[in-house]
Amino acid sequence: MDEIVAPVSHSLAAAIAALLLLSVAAQAESTDEPRTLRQVIYDYSVVGYCGLLTPAVESGFRHELKTLTESSGLSPDEAKAQRIAGWVDADMEWSNRGLGGFRAWCASEGEAAAAHFLQIAETRD
Repeated sequence: MDEIVAPVSHSLAAAIAALLLLSVAAQAESTDEPRTLRQVIYDYSVVGYCGLLTPAVESGFRHELKTLTESSGLSPDEAKAQRIAGWVDADMEWSNRGLGGFRAWCASEGEAAAAHFLQIAETRD
C-alpha cells in the first residue's frame, strides 16, 4: 500500500530553517567558556568566506579582537600563533566542504558568527 505524503511547503521549510538557525546562534552564544583569539579569527574568516561581512560586523569583530588581545595575557608571538591557527582552521573547513557544501556551514556557523559580531557592534554604540 502506497502512503501519500503531503509535501512540505516552502514557507514551513523556511520557518523550520529559521528556528534551527536561531537555536544554533543561541547555543553558540550561551557557552560559558571564554572565547579565544583562535575562535574569534575563525568566526571572522567564516563570515568572510560566506559573504556576510558588513561594516557593522567588521566593527564588532575589531572590538572583540582588540578587547580579547588586550585582556588575554598572551605574548605577541602566542597571539599571532592563535590568529594564524584560527585562519588555518577556517580555511581547512572551507576546503573540506566541497562543492556546495559550504551552504550549510554558512547558514549555521556563518550566520551565528555574523550575529555575534553584530551584537557586539550594537551594544557598544
